[in-house]
Parts: sequence; structure tokens; C-alpha cells
Amino acid sequence: MRRYSALLILFLFVGITYADTWFVGFTDKNGTSGSLSNPQQFLSERAIERRQHQGIEIDSTDLPVSQPYLDSLVSKGATVIYTTKWLNGAVVSFSEKETAAGISGLPFVDTLQLTKRDVVMQSARAGKMPAWQNETAMLQLASDLATEYKNIIGLDSLHNLGFHGQGKMISVVDNGFYRVDELPVFSAARERIRFVSNIVNPSTGIYNSGSHGAMVFSLIGGVAEGTLIGTATAAEYCLFHTEDDDSESLLETDNMVCAFELADSAGTDIITSSLGYFYFDDSLSNFTYQDMNGQTSRCSRAATMAANKGILMCIAAGNEGNKQWHYINSPADAEGILTVGGVDINRGHSTFSAFGPTSDGRVKPEICALATAVPIFYPDEFKRYNGTSFATPVIAGAAASLWSALPELTSEQLRNRILQYSSQYLTPDSTYGYGIPDFIAAYYDHPTSVENTHNDASNGCLIYDLQGNLRATDITETSHLQQGIYIIKEQGKTRKIAK
Repeated sequence: MRRYSALLILFLFVGITYADTWFVGFTDKNGTSGSLSNPQQFLSERAIERRQHQGIEIDSTDLPVSQPYLDSLVSKGATVIYTTKWLNGAVVSFSEKETAAGISGLPFVDTLQLTKRDVVMQSARAGKMPAWQNETAMLQLASDLATEYKNIIGLDSLHNLGFHGQGKMISVVDNGFYRVDELPVFSAARERIRFVSNIVNPSTGIYNSGSHGAMVFSLIGGVAEGTLIGTATAAEYCLFHTEDDDSESLLETDNMVCAFELADSAGTDIITSSLGYFYFDDSLSNFTYQDMNGQTSRCSRAATMAANKGILMCIAAGNEGNKQWHYINSPADAEGILTVGGVDINRGHSTFSAFGPTSDGRVKPEICALATAVPIFYPDEFKRYNGTSFATPVIAGAAASLWSALPELTSEQLRNRILQYSSQYLTPDSTYGYGIPDFIAAYYDHPTSVENTHNDASNGCLIYDLQGNLRATDITETSHLQQGIYIIKEQGKTRKIAK
């Protein structure tokens, strides 16, 4: 697999047993080894090209943290696990109480926060799940059922035009990706996996523990018997394991920050994550609803930072809608992203899908996709599962397919286009947000998608079905059309009608 050497500057993992884990924030980047005049030191060519295409400057937030500061932490008895250039800090571990006082007294330290107690890095569980009894039957079933989550957002029609995420890179941030390296449903996707990392346990691979990431990934890159299950089967991929299934701590939010930065450095275009946090094993670390403002949680701040770097961020709203918490969690509260809620096959709200708004009053979720009884790949069979975890990768892959059709768009323009062509764009609420997106309608808003041979229509009106076929050239001549959704192009404008 191709690797990006520029990523190595961010990774300082050490395969040892840790004591308590802390986040250390720095006041500045004095002594950084990076230079804005030579961004190839810390960004891949693809990441640089993405910024250039979208008119985004490379700035001080892209520079690595100060090496002299890291050396000082080590001299005080800390072990540096990894750094965050965007938030200008480091995740470290140490075992002696005196070390905390010594670090907090350093003049360049402005934050010292305990993120996890008594962390013991152990080998990931490698228990094997049952092999498939009938792989062909299972794959065909998945292929048949995949139309459910595609049709509801108009993605099948976009795929029929040949757009499957070509030229785009998607990063999946989740737990493990169990058997992605061997199962047939991932056989095509494996050839385009460009970078993988187990941030929870760097000494262990990502393919032998945790299945949730694999389930999510199957909705993006899965292929069954030559039939496309995934929503962006021609994209490239990066896979990151950040969720510790054995505990719940603030450290996992920092793991997400690390993954976002690595994905950015690799040049990713879209990040999808079905993880979310609001309570932890240490109740003193718990977030409150007031913290859901996009600014309190470090992973929320990093999600917005990634969006500002030209990455389309797709984050699950969460599954607490019918529980006491009720609201979205972190990083779904981030600004400038697509927070994805859930609906059922009849387009009704999935009762578990978390509600908005953010505590500072912003619309959340932004959009919704199928989250109830979603047909999901699981290591031993295909089953139906509930969760915004599965609506989110569907949207991420759909967005990659749309972006491959409209490559000139910036990530912000793409996000706005998706919102504009959602079912309640003009009347967003705290249940559906802007509604269910229609990706084929979003595509046909693009002027170059109309063939020039039809531009001489006498009345300037062109009516297309969702497969892109011209069906009429006069709004008064539609009696022959069957009931359904059609795209109207008239005088340079596009609108959608139902008949």
C-alpha cells in the first residue's frame, strides 16, 4: 500500500505500558521544525493541492509543535504519545504525581488536563468470529438491500451516471476494521486503502479487533459479486482506529483529533466518523448539554478545523434521541460540518436519532439518511442494524460521488449544495435539520450537466427524469409522465417537481 511519509512527523507513538494520560496545551510554537515556505515537510502533495484548489492558505496551525517543548516534557518524566498541531499540544503519560506539578509549572504550558487514569496498553483481542456459511448468498442479499439506503437520497440515479467517488479520498474514523484485509466484500476496496493506523494501540493492526469500523466501511467501499454495495466504491480510503472499546475517556476525543490531523496530512477529502462522546468512566470529565457548543470539546474544535482545511466532515448525530441525554454529542456539535441524523424507510424520524440544536442555537442535525433497519455487513453475515452510525457513512460516500461529478466545487460549496437540495431546506428544525438530501437533484443544478444539444429548446424548459433522460421540453406537456420526481431546467435555473 502507498504511504505518506509526511504523516510521520505527527506520530510519536511508543509501544509501552502507560500510567495516567494527560493533554498538555502549549502557549506557542516557538522552535517548531516546520517552515511555511516548505510545507512538504509536514503535508503530503495531495493535502497541499487540496488547499490550493480551494484557496486555503497553509498557516501556523499546520506547523508541527515545538520540539524543544516536547523535549522539556520528557525531561520532566513524561512520555509523549502523540502531538496535535492544530490545537498546539501533546498527549503524554507519566506515573509520578510530582511530574504533573513540574509540567504545569513550565512557562510554555497553558493547559494540563487528565484524560485517562491508569491506561494499560494491551494487545487487541484477536478472537475470530464465525466464517460465512454461504458467502455468495450473503453477498447477493447485501446487494439487493443496498438499494434501500441509496434510493432514499437519490444516490442510485447518480451512480447510474457513473459517479462513484473517483478521485476522492475518504477517511473512516471508528474502532477496529475486523477482517477488512481478507473478507470478499472488501476485495476491491483493499486495493485503494492508502493509510491505516491504530491510534488506540499502535503496536496492533486494525484488522483483528473491533467490527464496528468494518460495518461502517462496508457501506462506503463494499462490493458484492460485482454489484456495488458501497456508496463510493471508486474512492481511495484511510482507516483510523480511535475508539477504545474497553473504556470511555477524554483520551478517545484526543485520539479523534490525532486521526483528523493525520487524515488531513494524507490529503483526504472527506472524513466520516460514527463516534460521539458526552459521558465518561470518570464522571468529572462528563460533558453537559451546555458544552455542546462546538468549542468545548477538543475533537469538536478539530472537526471545525478540518472543515476549514477544505475537508467535508460527516459526523453521526448520535443515538440518544429517546434517552435522557436526548441531544447530539461531541463532535456532532462542531460548526461547518454535516451532522447526520436518522430516518426510517418511510422517511420518518428514527426515534433514537439525537436532536439538536447545539447549546448556542445552531441547527443540528444538518441532514438525515436511513438509520432504522439498515442492511449492514457484519463479519459473519448481513443483518439489519439501527443507528446514525450507519446513516453517516452513506452520506459520506454519497458526497464523494457527488464531488467526483462536480470536482471544481470547494468543500464548503459541496456542503451548501447538499443542504440546498435537502427536503426541508427552507424550514430546518431540530429533528431532521435541513431534511433528507437528494443527490441527483444536487447534481442537476450544475450547468454543465445539461447537454448542449438540448439548449435550443424553444421555450427554454427541459424536463429530465432522475436517470438524466430528457422527458419533455414544455411544462404543459407532461401528461405522459409517470408519477415521480423530475428535474426542470429553465432559463439557467434548476428546480425539482413531483408529479
